[in-house]
Amino acid sequence: MAREEPESFAIRTFEDAVTFLEQGIDYEKTNRWLYDRRHLNVRRVEEMLAAIGSPHQRYRIFHVAGTKGKGSTSGAIACCLQQGGYRTGLLTSPHLVTHRERIQVDARMIDLEAFRQVVCKIQPHVEQKRRAERETYMRAPTYFEMLTVLALEYFAQQQVDWAVVEVGLGGTLDSTNVVQPDCCVVTSIGFDHTDKLGDTIEAIATEKAGILKEGVPVMLGRQPYEGALHTLRRIADERHSPRWEVGREVGISHARPLAAPLSEPEAEVGWRFGLSTPGAGYPELTTPLLGRHQIENIAAAVGAIEMVRHYAGLRIEPGAVAEAVAGFRIPARVEVLQRGPAVVLDVAHTVESIDALLEALDTHFPGRRLRVVFGCSAGKKLSGMLQSLIPRCLRFTATQANLPRAMPAEEVAAAARLAASGGATQPEVRTVRDPWQALQEAVDAAEPDEVVCVTGSFYVAGEVRAGWLKEHPQPED
Repeated sequence: MAREEPESFAIRTFEDAVTFLEQGIDYEKTNRWLYDRRHLNVRRVEEMLAAIGSPHQRYRIFHVAGTKGKGSTSGAIACCLQQGGYRTGLLTSPHLVTHRERIQVDARMIDLEAFRQVVCKIQPHVEQKRRAERETYMRAPTYFEMLTVLALEYFAQQQVDWAVVEVGLGGTLDSTNVVQPDCCVVTSIGFDHTDKLGDTIEAIATEKAGILKEGVPVMLGRQPYEGALHTLRRIADERHSPRWEVGREVGISHARPLAAPLSEPEAEVGWRFGLSTPGAGYPELTTPLLGRHQIENIAAAVGAIEMVRHYAGLRIEPGAVAEAVAGFRIPARVEVLQRGPAVVLDVAHTVESIDALLEALDTHFPGRRLRVVFGCSAGKKLSGMLQSLIPRCLRFTATQANLPRAMPAEEVAAAARLAASGGATQPEVRTVRDPWQALQEAVDAAEPDEVVCVTGSFYVAGEVRAGWLKEHPQPED
């Protein structure tokens, strides 16, 4: 029996616009879908864009895929373009606090009224698709398909010169794979969404490489798995795509961490390092970002900029790139919210990213005791993440995001106690279901020279950041 479609309603406010988008299935918040062409329909996105005048063909594009680092890399590319004098759009996902974060022009979020107006513009085309697909059990188009169309239209309205478009999931079937980029970027690939993308690194890499286009240059971030690197190289060569790689054409040199040890708890943190590319040298770069992995993300971003300078005539001076790197920050990527005690917010949600986070904390806050607030989504490799975290914790607080697919905090706590059993260290394990309350309690209990780290999930990080911003308001971008 056909499912009834919701009646069309007037979109009078930003909240109405969000409600309209959320009528589509949101694969970020549910596991009840399959990674196939029925659920993820790139052709449907192409048709909606064509119906509103193909806005994505009015500017040039960097397209960024990967498992880890794609958000940081996308943001760094956009920052370089903007610093170089280009009007720049940026589409990222997911958001931490507001949907508006995902769509930015020159580092400013789309405003409430513009968001509403663009949703109104696409509404009839969305409803037409819903009527056409009324026999399916899903709400089509999906949330992310609509958001992609919204962003690409907004960039055209804002007359951007360049857009940096981050893939939502995978690559081949992602709704952003409608774009015709000037450069593709594939950051580090690891094991995530294995139920959707495949359970081998080669299968996952093949899906990520689905964004590669015939003859379009591709920048490859450093790959921890040889199978992923070989797969990416093979597909790039098959598509006659010039390729550069971090660690080969783009080299990192004399990386020196800036740290705040127990003896200097308020010292500057970050990195100083050099980069070399076939087109330019950057002997002395500085970044406030924490973690060796962020140097590699910046290397991929700068490499992508240099590739387009080399192959497509992008005009941007190395000095502008260096200024952009020095000023670029990104929320919830080993983000330091305060000192004394240090509060660090990170979205790590895979074993590899948890290990990278712990390495960053060791590097930039050496000798500090650690309290962890952790929650994750169901289906993640919880035991592997806990095996890394538990031996390092003074106290572990299990929590959960307000999300249907969040793993219950009680289950996380039980797994943490199991991981701690028999170990050399026995951290206190607590359960506080609300992430913001969990952080507040952890900070209240911490000594000034300790580190409190919130991690495990974009959604836990988002709820904590929302609570933090309420108590520490910042000027809106």
